[in-house]
Amino acid sequence: MGMSGRYLVVTKELVESIKSGEVSVHDCAVDLDIDKTWQMLQFTLNGNLVQGEPPLGYVVPLAGEQYAGNYLDMDLFLLSNEQVLEAYMALEQLTPEELKQRYSLDQMIAEGVYPVMEDWDAEETFQEIVQTVDDVQALFQATAASGNGIIFYVF
Repeated sequence: MGMSGRYLVVTKELVESIKSGEVSVHDCAVDLDIDKTWQMLQFTLNGNLVQGEPPLGYVVPLAGEQYAGNYLDMDLFLLSNEQVLEAYMALEQLTPEELKQRYSLDQMIAEGVYPVMEDWDAEETFQEIVQTVDDVQALFQATAASGNGIIFYVF
């Protein structure tokens, strides 16, 4: 077990039910689990461990106005439908070459990005990030089209 990044697609009603304690996040179906790649993705897209400028900062929301509160010992981060759409559009415009320019395994090791280890293969790790970007982009595209929002949390 480790710290796994999870996305839930949520309606406004579900958000209110979670905030009121009527519904537990644990009772909700996880729409996408990016496992331990969440911090690698955050670092690659934004160049730091926690914060990022919108719209790429919305992809792995970990701070700022997206903070929805602490529920069941988990910090929840909420993206509106508009923020999901902005993030999707930014990911769609990000070319593989641009993503590769943002990526540095050595820098991740130096910064202590979870769960990166010194003996990791740089190309394999990059391909894992590419796959994660593809998965997140697909979820954000479908969510933007549905008019819903997303809750992100690490568990």
